[in-house]
Amino acid sequence: MAGAERRSVAVSYLLWCGSLVGVCGLQRFYNRRPISGTVWLLTFGLCFVGQLLDLLLIPDLVQRANQPLLLQEALNTAESAALPPLELQLLQLARRSGRRGFTINDALLELKLPREADSAVVSAEIERLLHGQLLDVGNDERGRVVYREP
Repeated sequence: MAGAERRSVAVSYLLWCGSLVGVCGLQRFYNRRPISGTVWLLTFGLCFVGQLLDLLLIPDLVQRANQPLLLQEALNTAESAALPPLELQLLQLARRSGRRGFTINDALLELKLPREADSAVVSAEIERLLHGQLLDVGNDERGRVVYREP
């Protein structure tokens, strides 16, 4: 999501202060309201009446600007909480694979990973399991590196 940083009430009030020198509507641009921001800019904050109303409305503007981001964070948290731990998924994959083992590609294709996880995260977890002697490393008949249950 572009411009996905959270908006701040304090920054909004600071931008509102720009109206004291004749630049109205900055707080609306900041809070993802470009159309009303343009109207405020061109009409001096609706003859300063709208600008004065914004003193009361800024907390609501900030809350509305942050809602999509908060919803996305909540969905990501719920999604991550629903996923089984990566360690458990890797050990189950090793057991299912048996003597033929599995490659990192197999793991990436079969595991349920959080969105931000990539092959580096999977490799790091495999290394941790190798050091804990929960996985064994070897080669298959084609020379590929495979991981197996010890």
